Amino acid sequence: MHVRAVRVGMDPSHTRVVIESDQPIRAHMTDEGSGGSLQIKLDSVDTGRVLAGLARAIGANNPFLLGASVEKSANGVRLVLPTRGAVRTRLFNLKADDGFGDRLVLDVFPADPETRRTANPASVASIPARIALASDTLAPLAEQGDGRSARILDTRVGIAADRVRLVLESDRPITARVVRPTAPGALSIELGDVRLDQALLDLPGKIRPNPYLTTVRIERDASGTRMQLLAPASVEPQLFYLAPGAGHGQRLVIDVFPEQALPAAPPTKVPPQSTEVVKAAPAPATPAPSPVPSPGQTPAGLAEAWFEVHVNGTPQDTTMVLKGNDGAIFVQPDDLQRWRLNVTCGKKIEHGGISYCPLSEVKGLTYHVDESLGLLSVSVPATLLAENHLSGMSLGSDQPTPSPPGAYLNYDVFAGREDHGPTSTSAALDTGVFGRWGSGTNTILSRQGGSLSQTIRLDTSFTRDQPDRMASLRLGDTISSGSAWGRAVRMGGVQWATNFSTRPTFVTFPLPTVDGVAAAPSTVDYYVNDALRLRREVPSGPFTIQDLPVVTGAGEVRMVVRDLLGREQVVSQPFYASSGILAKGLRDYSYELGFERRNYGVSSNDYGKPMAVATERRGLSSHFTGEAHAEWLPDQQTLGLSGELLIGNLGVLSFSAAGSHDQDGRGGLMELGFQRQSAYFSWGARSQVTTPGFTQLGYEAPACPPQQMSSAYFSVGAPRFGSFGMSYTHQAYREREDVELLGASYSRALGRLGYMSLSALRFLGGDGSTLVSMTFTAPLGPTDSVSLNGQVHAGSSGGALQYQHNLPAGSGAGWRLQAGLSPDDPSLAELALQNDVGTYTLGAAQSQGQRAYQASVRGGLALLANRVYPSRHIDDSFAVVQVPGFSGVRVYADNQPVAVTDEKGYALIPRLRPYQRNPIRIEQADLPLDADIQGLQLDAVPYSHSAVALTFPVTAARGAIVVVKLEDGSFIPAGATITLEGNPTPFPVGFQGEAYLTGLSAANRLHASWRGQSCTMTAALPATNDPLPRIGPLICRGVRP
Repeated sequence: MHVRAVRVGMDPSHTRVVIESDQPIRAHMTDEGSGGSLQIKLDSVDTGRVLAGLARAIGANNPFLLGASVEKSANGVRLVLPTRGAVRTRLFNLKADDGFGDRLVLDVFPADPETRRTANPASVASIPARIALASDTLAPLAEQGDGRSARILDTRVGIAADRVRLVLESDRPITARVVRPTAPGALSIELGDVRLDQALLDLPGKIRPNPYLTTVRIERDASGTRMQLLAPASVEPQLFYLAPGAGHGQRLVIDVFPEQALPAAPPTKVPPQSTEVVKAAPAPATPAPSPVPSPGQTPAGLAEAWFEVHVNGTPQDTTMVLKGNDGAIFVQPDDLQRWRLNVTCGKKIEHGGISYCPLSEVKGLTYHVDESLGLLSVSVPATLLAENHLSGMSLGSDQPTPSPPGAYLNYDVFAGREDHGPTSTSAALDTGVFGRWGSGTNTILSRQGGSLSQTIRLDTSFTRDQPDRMASLRLGDTISSGSAWGRAVRMGGVQWATNFSTRPTFVTFPLPTVDGVAAAPSTVDYYVNDALRLRREVPSGPFTIQDLPVVTGAGEVRMVVRDLLGREQVVSQPFYASSGILAKGLRDYSYELGFERRNYGVSSNDYGKPMAVATERRGLSSHFTGEAHAEWLPDQQTLGLSGELLIGNLGVLSFSAAGSHDQDGRGGLMELGFQRQSAYFSWGARSQVTTPGFTQLGYEAPACPPQQMSSAYFSVGAPRFGSFGMSYTHQAYREREDVELLGASYSRALGRLGYMSLSALRFLGGDGSTLVSMTFTAPLGPTDSVSLNGQVHAGSSGGALQYQHNLPAGSGAGWRLQAGLSPDDPSLAELALQNDVGTYTLGAAQSQGQRAYQASVRGGLALLANRVYPSRHIDDSFAVVQVPGFSGVRVYADNQPVAVTDEKGYALIPRLRPYQRNPIRIEQADLPLDADIQGLQLDAVPYSHSAVALTFPVTAARGAIVVVKLEDGSFIPAGATITLEGNPTPFPVGFQGEAYLTGLSAANRLHASWRGQSCTMTAALPATNDPLPRIGPLICRGVRP
């Protein structure tokens, strides 16, 4: 098995080593530190650069481990971890989750925590934690502490007119104290030995805008955890405690008042000092209401009080209320709204310029006050709670990155020759330019062979996409929009049209909505055709889930609401979704002005009559979509209206009517159709008729639209039995024979054996012949397959047996072998090779005694940032990535290897999806051990036919272990810091005067600091291939221990 990554976290109490792998690691501890090192056997683990980098990850400042070495063993590797002294360990495994692989975790603790703390307190306590709290893997380590550490279970914030209340609920009492620096507005609260639980880290995000407290900053080092109060003006905190009760643990309550709002205290003389420490006074057994800033403003018989509020059992923020002597409770209307109570208040009282509503006046509401716990419990019917609106689908889009100026060239060159015949060649060249202004393309086709020599321009166009409007402007060669009855034609000119592809996540058809009522906080599971598609957590009260993800056609949605007690309510409803129906208010339009293009692929610049086309579709309701389509040429005009109507859950009825006018007169068109699609049975029918004088774009005399076109179909299917369908088509023409076909088909998946399909087509007119065909395909692995096909028609039969090996996503080879089943069927052999700069194909075929040979080369060139990049064929968007200074690094797109960086660290990534997030990452194992890696994955969101440039945040660390001694020969104390001149980042010093420094140059000036003392040293980075060189010992003059 392979090791993907190693990580090390450290704090003064212990060290955690995490080894992430693609499979669970079976580990054995063979020596638990008695011999000065830990030895762990890792079965079936490969040695590699990732595991070899563990020593660097441990570093020189670790208080428990000196380093690491990896030794090969019979069944895997042996990991040797030298220790600084006696330690105890804990070894366990974590399963793969949250994007991480399987993990082996080793925790290293001091053998006797008390002995270690008292033996050398300065060397241990002064080492700052090296725990990255942003990492999901290392965050649990940051929360570790000894058995006496307090855990934060929950945090709540209450905001009132005169104060802000912070509540920290913990599993044991917190001994807190207030520290007041001389600078105003910079108070700190020391929390002591409190773990950095996620609940504590979430506290800053719960503080809504208020005039007293901007935010809080949570910090932790060896001395404990502290909370800085950042305020816009001077504030005064008051601390008290609440005893456990009503399901709550110990609670530390911090009230933050504006400084002038506190009652005046007798003046006392305090000798000047930089910092004052004031311990919080113990709270009474039953906390009294908080002090009122100005008792004269309080109406008679009422007092301010702070309560924990529960609404239907759901905790809310701590809230200040008015409490009467008779137990009446008055709250602010804003608090009622914050509790999502959809109620009105008739009688109100004023207090401090703020209105308060008596809860006793709210119909249907009951409440209970528990004075000893400071708890206000409110109960209301679920129907009185405001409706909660949720979205079932994320309809947002990724903002594309504007493209820098660039260009590309695609080439596809083909050469072929038959026995005793001339050699024919062809080349298709596709050129493009792009930038912030849009993209332009030009395509040329050249053909040579025998007497044929021809070069044709196919398309030349400029496109500017506007994703924010889901529209595109096109100039040059384009294709006009079709309609329910109109035909799309090639033209040259200008087009302004909707382009929904600029927002791939946008759904154009109406999505169903479900609603319900939850009596208590619940989980809602949403099923489509018995498949779980969505899960949402909803609070108590009514709720609506909009934009539910469904498949097109008929189906059933089922909603299961499950509360905390396991009680369920199930709601089912049928639905019908059609992609032809636009959501209410949505437009789909296209407007074109230009000239008809004729003889495309034969002539380069054959443009005909001027033309104008307009198409407008609009969702008039969630069940009906209307359409208008108009065509104008100098000698003919056509106008028509269409509509699609969703009939309940049955299907979609479509209809069209159009009229035309030209020099020969007038004509008309009528069309009617119906379609129903479902998982097991689908059917539809459609018929269109025209009068003799009807004309439209896409027909050139003497051709004219068919007199009548009719079609019908049905299909039935079941997963166990396959799918069967029949179809009928009839087309009647005025200038040639009619076409009438009857078809039948059957297909079935055969599990691991493969896939089979049978079809029959009967020509009812003409000779009345029948065509029967069969196909069978069997997979032989992820890239190989074998297939057999055959057909019988008009007394003759044929077929072929084929074996195919597909090309990989990266470099590699593919091939195809085909043997004809009759002398008239061709046999062929084809070999394809692919690398980072192109695809190359060689082939030979034989049929009816004739042989033919062919070869092709397909690739591209890209120009970006004054560099030319050979590439594979650039089908749409691409990216140029740079890993500065690192060559030979593998690059992955969608977890598939697609390129390797060149000698300057560049690589081109073709075939990116425009307007979508394309994850691109690099292989960490290809980077040297001393690389400073800030990220291994970037997301590319390009425009269509454009490029993005990505630079990975990877640099050469140029690091070394620096050893520093004092003038008396002793090592500089652990906990000192070293900075590089010009770089303010401090590097901590560990045991034996060692510090790991990065960002070194050839010559460096270092500054060491310890307890207000400092010194300056110079150091040169040695020229060596050692990824972790040592410098020193350097002498620090001017610092004493």
